[in-house]
Amino acid sequence: MEIGKTTDGNAVMLSLSGWLDALSAPALAAAVGEVGETCDLVLDLEGLEYLSSMGLREIVRAQRKMSQKGSFTVVRVPQTVADVLRMTGLYGRLNILS
Repeated sequence: MEIGKTTDGNAVMLSLSGWLDALSAPALAAAVGEVGETCDLVLDLEGLEYLSSMGLREIVRAQRKMSQKGSFTVVRVPQTVADVLRMTGLYGRLNILS
């Protein structure tokens, strides 16, 4: 998985591409860990091809972490990833913008 990072003021966008699975989930955790103390985090999933249960776990952990620091938004979710989020019940629990 590749993670691109864009910063604009106190907003950070992490753009994910490839597979978010057990092997790449620690990279997302590390990237979220590097986010500042008070900021808005946006996950851009447009390039994400696959999402495993470990990837879901890291997205939920990021959401929980950011709820204490700022805001958390998921954008540009591919249909296959949206289907996984719906099947697990997370689609309605995440702040997702089309």
